[in-house]
Amino acid sequence: MKSDEEIIACYRATGQRQLLEELVAKYLGKVRAMVYPMVLDRTWADDLTQEVFLRAFRGLTGFQGRARFSTWLYRVTMNTVHSFLTQRRRSQVTYCAEVPDGPKPSIAGPESGLLHAELASAIASALLALSPKLRAAIVLTVLEKMEIGEAARVEGCSRATMYWRIHEARKRLKCLLEGYWTP
Repeated sequence: MKSDEEIIACYRATGQRQLLEELVAKYLGKVRAMVYPMVLDRTWADDLTQEVFLRAFRGLTGFQGRARFSTWLYRVTMNTVHSFLTQRRRSQVTYCAEVPDGPKPSIAGPESGLLHAELASAIASALLALSPKLRAAIVLTVLEKMEIGEAARVEGCSRATMYWRIHEARKRLKCLLEGYWTP
């Protein structure tokens, strides 16, 4: 199996589009998994995922190999999402009642289903209440389980800044979700 860098080199040499399709197949799920918790809307997530790959492939000449392709692609992903959120902030943003997929309750019954839906809605609202940079810190490090250093590279900030963003996001989420757990 070819490495990402070998695929890119072959594409640059031959211009064969199926090589780009290999990269899409490899990274589509990961990119979408990063986008969705940032926007919490399936339609926007699908559109933005497509936009990420369009931007990445248009800007492939800018990939110089100083970082792994995946890190570069995730940076394109987060830049695309941040641009989208900035544009949305300029217009009136409305909360979408769509709830992110999560673990299903282990206890069957209507009460547990309602509690699960209520908690998922509260988490979605709390995530939306965070600034895009704080939300990105949580998405990258907690949901995507990315190392701090790589998350910092993706976001274009220092490790110290990423640590602060994670700390601040957790602190704010704790306040926003205070009524949903007992210490």
